[in-house]
Amino acid sequence: MCLEKPEGRNSGRNISCTEVHSLSFTLTAKLKYWINSRISKARMRPTLSRRHFLQALASLLVLAKFSTVSKALGQGARVLVVGAGMAGIATARALAEQGYSVTVLEARNAIGGRIRTDTSLGVPVDLGASFIHGSRGNPLIDLARQFGAETYDTTEGEDLLVNAAGAIISSTLQAQGQREYNALFDRLVKIQDELSSDRSIGSVTKTLLRRIRQRRGTAIGDIASFLVTSEIGIEFGAELTKMSLLHFDEDEEFSGSDLIVKPGYIALINGLAQGLDIRCNQKVNQIGWNTSGVQVTTSQGTFEADRVVVTLPLGVLKRKGVIFSPGLPSAKAAAIEGLGMGVLDKTYFKFSTPFWQTQSENVGFIGNVGKRSSREIPEFYTLDQALGSPILFGFTAGSQAKRFEKLTDAAITKYTMARFRKTFGRPIPDPEAIIQTQWNTDPYTYGSYSYIPLNSKTAYYDTMAAPIDDRVFFAGEATHRTYPGTVHGAYLSGLREATRVIQSFS
Repeated sequence: MCLEKPEGRNSGRNISCTEVHSLSFTLTAKLKYWINSRISKARMRPTLSRRHFLQALASLLVLAKFSTVSKALGQGARVLVVGAGMAGIATARALAEQGYSVTVLEARNAIGGRIRTDTSLGVPVDLGASFIHGSRGNPLIDLARQFGAETYDTTEGEDLLVNAAGAIISSTLQAQGQREYNALFDRLVKIQDELSSDRSIGSVTKTLLRRIRQRRGTAIGDIASFLVTSEIGIEFGAELTKMSLLHFDEDEEFSGSDLIVKPGYIALINGLAQGLDIRCNQKVNQIGWNTSGVQVTTSQGTFEADRVVVTLPLGVLKRKGVIFSPGLPSAKAAAIEGLGMGVLDKTYFKFSTPFWQTQSENVGFIGNVGKRSSREIPEFYTLDQALGSPILFGFTAGSQAKRFEKLTDAAITKYTMARFRKTFGRPIPDPEAIIQTQWNTDPYTYGSYSYIPLNSKTAYYDTMAAPIDDRVFFAGEATHRTYPGTVHGAYLSGLREATRVIQSFS
């Protein structure tokens, strides 16, 4: 398969700040198209909830503000943006187009944040965010088209499940296990609706899975257990015993398929970043503000402006590595403490040939969950169909991901290849290369994305997004109540804060 490259330079990897060049890009038209499509979809709903109506109305107000505010308002106004991930770049791009003087401060030596594309395996692979979640109405689809970034639909292939003995599970048994999981999930939602106080997802699913095994047998119970781990635990990057049942599904999602960005997710960041003033290797130590402006101190110096937009990951805020002066409001500090930071790591293996079934997009080892998961990856995606290269990447989440970050590449390869050879045959050679991510110990993230822990609340997302004194603004996935933990949530939070900054000057 021939990999199509998007238009423009350096689109397949995270580019350094010195490589940012000018490129004409207009957010307003794209935003208008996306909002109109969302409104149209909302009108076609059998029942349009007040929540959906208010979200649509708010989006229209955002568009109106971007369309009517004169660019002259931004002339001479200075804004600092802390962080060059999706939220920071989206904020900076929107403000720059309105005439504001924007400087982005990034701690790393390249842009992207939790979007990081690696090309060392011969094709672009994403070490951070990998998928555009939902192909219908998602604003990232328009960005991909704008920048010529081809996508691949991951639902076109088949799922391959392997039991604890190493045998491939029949499609009939797999379908039965899927039905039991679907029923379990429906029961989970019903229990959620009846709760008077919070419970962990793990405590409830443990009971439901035990009943499935008693009623349908161990084989089907193991499939349902694997799907619980895959669809909930890995999805949120957290332990089921730590996740809130009361609030775990209050976020929303776009319908349609999950897509891989073939040239790498960084193509969207690189496209948005063209022409922006981005300063790399600027680790922020302190953010101060008063009635006259803001001051941001980094490892390289001090920057002054009229406003600052903070897009630091929740994990960094939790570590309190950045000093806020005169200090964060108690409600915001409580929200930072109350939200959880999940961990989702990936391990990439490149082989000489694809030894797995060629039409399989997902390979799941249902025996590699629970107590047996310390050294064995439970779930893999194949990239030979998407990228034309014999590459597998596996997910580890929560405490398992943290344990994996302490293993050597040799140890990971040993345990993984033993599992593969048990299922696909002993002649399989070791991988030519391996990449293991370490988001939990990354000093610029300390985790992957946010989730709602037991006895927490989704209102914390709104508190995270609240500005301070119309001087300090906050964007990022952990500030978007509707789409937390996603790239599109980070992107939309950036547009939201750009609007708030504009409003603060008017």
